[in-house]
Amino acid sequence: MEFFSKFISPFKSIRLNEKNALTGYLLDHILVGTMYAEQQSAYLNSYETGLSKANISKLVKTYWEISNQDEAIEILQRLHDRNQDENLNIVYRAFENQENYVEILKSNLPDEEDAFVYYLNLFRKLKNVVPELKELNVITDFFQLKKIKDTGWNYGRGAFLARCCYELGYLSQNELIEYLAKSHTELKKYCSTWKEYTTSYIFGRAIWGGSNNNGMIQIANDLLNNNNSPLRNKTYI
Repeated sequence: MEFFSKFISPFKSIRLNEKNALTGYLLDHILVGTMYAEQQSAYLNSYETGLSKANISKLVKTYWEISNQDEAIEILQRLHDRNQDENLNIVYRAFENQENYVEILKSNLPDEEDAFVYYLNLFRKLKNVVPELKELNVITDFFQLKKIKDTGWNYGRGAFLARCCYELGYLSQNELIEYLAKSHTELKKYCSTWKEYTTSYIFGRAIWGGSNNNGMIQIANDLLNNNNSPLRNKTYI
């Protein structure tokens, strides 16, 4: 189950690992998961999360239903595969042509009922989420979301979840490094800047969880502007 929740404190600060901090491209790779890491009050700059074993186990087992290496690899791969879904482009096209959305969806989406209902529900969610994100000044136009989609949400969760799986022994360090590098490379195909990454993450979270995204917006602003944040002086991914 791709589910997680956490109370977001407006006063918590950015956590950095002073002993085993990553630098250079290895730091850039791990920053793909920085939104999720910040939400969990984890270190932003190391493979170690700085979280207790009990908290990591709860997050991985309860919220993601991962209990072993095979399940970890399956979920992590699924988070990458989600970004290759060409049907999302059809849903986005229907959203831009709402007078003809029925014809666009019926003519181009899979015939299977379950699949069609899934994408139809996604279309309906866009009708609520896009106006809300405009009102909150996350985006100015839907066009911004067509390129970045919800890739920041998918790659971001995968990158931090991989760190948790590494700490539970489900991934080796080499496997973690490889997964983070691939996440970074793939994310750059959709998001050019870290600002776009945070916007994409908020968009994905809004599609998944609906309204009440002020906490995520606050996290994004903190990561992009706080002097202690590793993203503070970075523009491009």
